[in-house]
Amino acid sequence: MHQTNYVKATSTEDAVGHVATGGQLLAGGMTLLPTMKQRLASPESLVDLADCGLAGIEDTGDAIKIGAMTRHVDVANSPVVQSAIPGLAALAGGIGDRQVRNRGTIGGSVANNDPSACYPSAVLGLGATVHTNKRDIGADDFFTGMFETALDEGEMITAISFPAGQGRLCEVPQPGVALRHGWCVRRQRRPGARGWLSPEPGAMVFSAMRPWNRHWMAVLLQMRWMVLALMPMT
Repeated sequence: MHQTNYVKATSTEDAVGHVATGGQLLAGGMTLLPTMKQRLASPESLVDLADCGLAGIEDTGDAIKIGAMTRHVDVANSPVVQSAIPGLAALAGGIGDRQVRNRGTIGGSVANNDPSACYPSAVLGLGATVHTNKRDIGADDFFTGMFETALDEGEMITAISFPAGQGRLCEVPQPGVALRHGWCVRRQRRPGARGWLSPEPGAMVFSAMRPWNRHWMAVLLQMRWMVLALMPMT
């Protein structure tokens, strides 16, 4: 790992100011820190968002607003989310392992837009709105490609709003598996869905779209890990 400085931001404005001077935002660090250990990233400083007041879950009436720094475990255990969008709580409870769920954040996952992540599919499938320090972005306009989003320089996610009352997202033994296979999804309602999806009327049904060929996506991911494995650790 290259030498870097650690900065703890106290507000959104403070964090953006540090980014303007070469800093890299640090949420849960689930992707950034391993990348730095492999020397694939070398930011001048890490800007910790833990004290920026971006964590929390709020029921606004027509939506459930989740702060960007809210951890996966907090989404999974939230009575508000479990009541309004139980499938989203189930999905959050199945992300990674216990360590990842207690460190990873919803904002970091969505901003990173890893094709193997669970939250981007949920954001698209539920028609969520991504709130930043500059604007509100609809899910259909936010994701632009693998590891690519509509975020501009100096722009960071502050919260994500999910429309409430959409019933169950999905019911699978390992939440997120059905979503990972497609990466991109489109919203569709079908009464009486069966199989992996909830049998309740009006349940959310996910249908995979493939803007990239799935075979080549798998090849690229395998090549990525081969490169990481062959790189020297010094």
